[in-house]
Amino acid sequence: MSYQAGTALYAFVVDRLDERMREQYPDGMAAHQDDWLAAHALAQAHAEAVSSGNEGEADEFLRQLRFMAEAWSGHRDHPDRAAA
Repeated sequence: MSYQAGTALYAFVVDRLDERMREQYPDGMAAHQDDWLAAHALAQAHAEAVSSGNEGEADEFLRQLRFMAEAWSGHRDHPDRAAA
């Protein structure tokens, strides 16, 4: 249980969301904002769970961040690929 796993996934997801927004601009702005807020909330909740020592919650928030990142599982910068 570490902050680094959540931070890496969050940074990866935000980078991909930014790429998607640029590709879909201006139509993709609302979806970008919604998805960015969701990713940010998950990363914040993960960090708070780690800080409080709640491993179960931290794992659940990390799982949800991984679910968001699945859309780009083949991307060369995906944190799970880099760790392998």
